[in-house]
Amino acid sequence: MIGLAAAVLAATLPFGAGERITMRVTYARITAGHATMSVEAADEGGRPGLRFIQEVKSEGVFAWLFRYRVDNRLVARWDPATGCSHGIEKKLRQGRFVRDQVVRIDPVGGRVEVEDRRAPVTAFAVPPCVLDVLSAFYVARARGVRADEPLAVPVYDSGRVYDLVFRVIGREVLDLPAPLGRRVSTLIVEPKVPPGSGLFAQEGDLRVWVTDDARRIPVRARTRVAVGSVSADLESYVPGAVTASPFDAATPRPRSISGTALPTRPSPR
Repeated sequence: MIGLAAAVLAATLPFGAGERITMRVTYARITAGHATMSVEAADEGGRPGLRFIQEVKSEGVFAWLFRYRVDNRLVARWDPATGCSHGIEKKLRQGRFVRDQVVRIDPVGGRVEVEDRRAPVTAFAVPPCVLDVLSAFYVARARGVRADEPLAVPVYDSGRVYDLVFRVIGREVLDLPAPLGRRVSTLIVEPKVPPGSGLFAQEGDLRVWVTDDARRIPVRARTRVAVGSVSADLESYVPGAVTASPFDAATPRPRSISGTALPTRPSPR
């Protein structure tokens, strides 16, 4: 029975449709806004898929005092059967900076189309099963980052393809809101995020605390800004539905909308 339970855990994702993580964002101990990360069920060409939604909004005294408003929304489409991304939509409002962009990814054809109101539609050749930047964080959560070995995942973002590297840099025990409770062991993970991603982070200066268990729930984040740093701390957590994982003994096979599968290839760590 123990072996069977372990096999079930290994074959399921640490997140699923219905999961919702809400964080309180602070700057200089002043509430600056809230960030939410949620997972929704979606349809990908007749097959079940997932949507990852990240929203960051400034509010209250912070927006008034600093005259800097943030209203970001990222929606990524991801296929849980293959572990591949199908694209991301970004609506970014950060002070005077505005960007509306739609990225469509064909994981089989190795092609990305970018639609941006500031430029004509452009297309790029990319490796099969490349990820958008938001899906990359969920894939890292699904695969886990070992303390003794960085995890690299291939990402297309801001006009280029690169390896987004996640590295464990420490551990910390935190007291967290229910249902997680007190004295929760966490790993501190540092992803090297390039500028322009819309993830509210400066290059290389983002740190994320995740629970040191099979769920790997993000519960805290820290990022530097021009002056000081911005913090996000867990306010509430709602678990999602149990969902099968593509990251088990079988190597995932990326599929296009038509359902065509690519030859199996190793997944890089």
